[in-house]
Amino acid sequence: MPTEKKIELVEELRDRIERCEIAIATEYRGLKVNEMVELHRVIREAEGVELRVVKNRLFKIAAEAAKRPEMAKLVEGPTAIMFGFEDVAAPARAAAEYMKTARNDFAMRLGVMGTQLLSAADLTELATLPPKPELIARLAGALQGPIANLAGLFGKLMPHGPVRLLDDSVTTLAGLLDARAEQLEGA
Repeated sequence: MPTEKKIELVEELRDRIERCEIAIATEYRGLKVNEMVELHRVIREAEGVELRVVKNRLFKIAAEAAKRPEMAKLVEGPTAIMFGFEDVAAPARAAAEYMKTARNDFAMRLGVMGTQLLSAADLTELATLPPKPELIARLAGALQGPIANLAGLFGKLMPHGPVRLLDDSVTTLAGLLDARAEQLEGA
């Protein structure tokens, strides 16, 4: 018979699983208390990221309750799960930052983004992506260049503006129609 505490824990995990954009299973065995404190500090600084040490059986029950059975593959042995709720790269970046400075046994094992399973190599690559606002700024900059070039070309093609081009086009079309009408009358 499940205890009230376990029921609450499963419900809490189910909520996190449903809300997260990405979940990363990490290996934390061998970390000393001060290293765990430092890890929690780095995770707190990352926006939209949480770290939870989970009991495998309860996590699997929560994954099934959340209708995300792929999440159950994350837990094997002692596991701490990093949940990312906003930027999918944020948890991987935070873990990579911690691993660079800590030089201990902490490691990313496996991740789930949507329904896709991510290997440790995928997670390491994901950690190298810039933050979402920077990616949006890069995309906007990449789009702005060609649009500015196109506007410059139009400016050169239409020194008197688009209204003048339209007037000239209508006048030319009218002249072509008149010439064709005369051809047809003469035939």
